[in-house]
Amino acid sequence: MKKSVVLFFLVCCNITFSQMGKVYLKDSKFKIGKENTYVYEPQTGITIPTDAKVKIVYHNKSDYANLTTSLIKKSNVYEFSCKVPDSTRTLILAVYDGKNTVDNNQGKAYDIFLRATNQAELGKCMLNRIQTFGYANYYLGLKQDLKAESILLEYNNLYAKYPILKEDVSYGNYLSIKGSINAEQAKPEILDFAQKCEKKTSEEYLILASRLYGMLKMDDKVKQIESQISTKYPNGEFEKYKFIREFSQHPDKTEQYILESLELYTTKFKDISEKSKDIFYYSLLRIYLEKKDIQKLDQYERLLTDKGMAASLYNSLAWSSSGEDLVTPPKDIEYAEKISKRSLDIIANMQKESSSPEELQNSYNMVADTYALILYKLNRFDEAFQYQDKINQSGVGMSTDAKERYAGMMEKVKGLEFTRKYIESELANGLDSRVMLAQLKEIYKKSNLSLAEYEKIKEKAVGAATAKKNAALVEKYGSTDAIGFNLKNINGKEVKLSDYKGKVVVLDFWATWCGPCKASFPGMQELVTKYKGKDVEFLFVNTWERDKENSATVTKVKTFITDKKYSFNVIFDFDGAITTKYKVEGIPAKILIDKKGTIISDSASEQDLINLIDEQLSL
Repeated sequence: MKKSVVLFFLVCCNITFSQMGKVYLKDSKFKIGKENTYVYEPQTGITIPTDAKVKIVYHNKSDYANLTTSLIKKSNVYEFSCKVPDSTRTLILAVYDGKNTVDNNQGKAYDIFLRATNQAELGKCMLNRIQTFGYANYYLGLKQDLKAESILLEYNNLYAKYPILKEDVSYGNYLSIKGSINAEQAKPEILDFAQKCEKKTSEEYLILASRLYGMLKMDDKVKQIESQISTKYPNGEFEKYKFIREFSQHPDKTEQYILESLELYTTKFKDISEKSKDIFYYSLLRIYLEKKDIQKLDQYERLLTDKGMAASLYNSLAWSSSGEDLVTPPKDIEYAEKISKRSLDIIANMQKESSSPEELQNSYNMVADTYALILYKLNRFDEAFQYQDKINQSGVGMSTDAKERYAGMMEKVKGLEFTRKYIESELANGLDSRVMLAQLKEIYKKSNLSLAEYEKIKEKAVGAATAKKNAALVEKYGSTDAIGFNLKNINGKEVKLSDYKGKVVVLDFWATWCGPCKASFPGMQELVTKYKGKDVEFLFVNTWERDKENSATVTKVKTFITDKKYSFNVIFDFDGAITTKYKVEGIPAKILIDKKGTIISDSASEQDLINLIDEQLSL
C-alpha cells in the first residue's frame, strides 16, 4: 500500500501540466515543518549554469510568498532544498541565472504537489495551484493566460473531478471571478453559497458569507453577519481587520496615538508579528517624513523590519517633488534629493544582504530613476546621466518615459550627435514617443541637418509605432473601438461616452486611497485648464473604492475634490465593471480616445499625453 501511494505522488509531480523536465521530492514523504530536498532533471538540450538558482512561489493560507535557493549538481541531476510553512500544498518554480530564464518549462513553470497522497489530497493541491498561479505568473515572468474566462475554466475542470472542493472557502474566489464575467448570472450561486457559509460556525466561513452578501449589495445581511462575528470572535481575524482599518483611516495620527494603538493591538490580539508592527512604524515614518524630521525618521526606520516599505515611501515623496518629467518645475528639491538618496541606499543595502540581489534590480532601477531626475533638476547632469545609464545597462528595460528622461540627460552630457543616434535607434525599434520625436527635431535644427530627413524618420516611426500599438490594443481589447458606458457624475447626472463623439477624451481611473493618483492630480488640473474650451474632455473615473454604500463614496469624493479645488468631471464606476472592461490592472491608469471613438493609447506618460492630445487637435 505504501509503495502505491509513493508512486501516485511521483506521477503527480512528474506529469502534471505537461512538464518537459522533471522536478520531484527526493524522499518518499514530505517532511512537515522541516527542510526538504527536491530533484530537478532538466530536459534534454538545456544547459544549467554553475550559479543557477531556483525561484519558488507558494500560497500559505491567505498570503503569497517566494524564495530563492541554489541548485547543486549531483551526478546527472540537480538538487535544491528549502523549508516552507506547514500549510503549503504546492510549489511552483523555475530555474534562473541572474535575471535570465534558464528553464521555466516552456512558460508553464514546474509544479510540485507536496501532499498528494490520495485523490482527495491531490484535488486540494491542484486547487492550491490555481490560487497561486496568478502570483507565479507575475513573479516568475511566465506567459500563461490569466483571463477570467481561462481561470474559470480551470476551476470548472477541477470541480468536475472534485465536487467536494465546492465546499471550501476558496469557492468564494471562484464566484468572484464568475461574477466579474456575468454578475446577474452568478447571483443565484453566490447567494446559495453565502447562505451555506452563514450556517457554518467558523469565523473564516462567516467572514466569507459577509463578503459574498456584500457582492450582492445585501447591506443588512452584511451588518448582521459582521455583528455576529464580532460577538462570537471578539479577538478574531475580523476584529483585527477592523482595528487596522480604523487605525489607517484615522485622519490626524500623532506619534502618541500610533504608539498607543500599537500597544492596544498587540495586547488585544496577541499579534506581535513583524508584519503587523510594521503597519504602525510605517505610519510613524509618514508623519516625520512630512515634518522633515530626519532624526525621528532614523529612529523609526530602524524599527521597521521591511525596509523596502521605507524606500517606497521615500521614493513616492521624492518622485512627486521631482516634477515627474524633465520640464515640470520641482518642489522642495533639496529635501527631495536627501530622501531620494535615502531610498536608493536602502535598496542598495538590501541587494548587498540578499542571496539573489538581481531580484531587487527593478526596485533599484525605480528609485535610481527618481534620483537621476532630481539630480537633473539640480543641474547635476553628469551624475544624473550616470544613474540613468546604469539603469539602461542593467538590461531590465526602461519604460518609455524613462527613456525620454535618459535622452534628455544624454543630450546634456553626451552631446547632439550621440543623442541623435540613440533616439533614431529607439524609434527604429518601434518606440512610441512624441517627446523623443520633438527632441529629435530640435537636435536636427541645432545640428543644421535636413528637416526633410527628419520628417521621413518621423513618418516611418509614427507609422510603425501606431501599427504596433494598435496590434497590442486589438489583442488586449478585441478592437481599438472605445468601450461605451453610461455612468453618473459627481452631480448625479448621467454621462455617456458617446456624448463626446467629436472630442478627444481622456479617461483617468483613480481612487481616493491611491497615493500616486492623488499625486498626479495637480498636473492633471493643469491639463484640464490648458485644454478648457477646446475639443478635449477629461473624465476622472472613480473606481475600486471600499465603501459599503455608493452614497458614502460620492460624499467622500465630493469632499476631496472640493477641498482640493479641482475642476474635474468625476464619474463613478461603483461596481468596477467599466474598469474591468478597460482591462485596468492598476491605478492611476489613463486611456486616450480620439474624436472618432478609437483608443489610441492606454499607457502614455503625462508628457507624451500632451503631445498626443495636441497631435489629435491638429488633425
